[in-house]
Parts: sequence; C-alpha cells; structure tokens
Amino acid sequence: MKEIKLSVKASKKYSICSCGLSKSLPFCDNEHRDFNKINNTNYKSVKIFPSEDTELKLKSSNWESPVK
Repeated sequence: MKEIKLSVKASKKYSICSCGLSKSLPFCDNEHRDFNKINNTNYKSVKIFPSEDTELKLKSSNWESPVK
C-alpha cells in the first residue's frame, strides 16, 4: 500500500480523501459527492486538525484501487 508523507501545520484544517477518487491525493476534492449520489454510498473526507506542526504518514487501500 502506497504511503504518502504529509507535513501539516498547527491549527489548520485538512480534509483527507477516503474514497480514492480525488485528483489531488491525499487531499479531498469532493469527488465522492457525486459518486455517493449515484451509488448510494456514504464516503466522506477525513478531517484532521493538528494541535502542533507535524509530519503524518498516510495510507489508504482506496488510493491504490479507487472505488468505481
């Protein structure tokens, strides 16, 4: 599974893709909204609110094989 390293800043909100359809991984670009309507699914972004500057290591099996 591909790992993405992401440096995040304290007190900034980040929306991370959970569906794998985003054109700007690892960030959510709301591609899941139309997909949810058409396929009766409930994908949502994962919200991150870091309390300090840090580096995250992110993985998602959907980033390798996006839902269709």
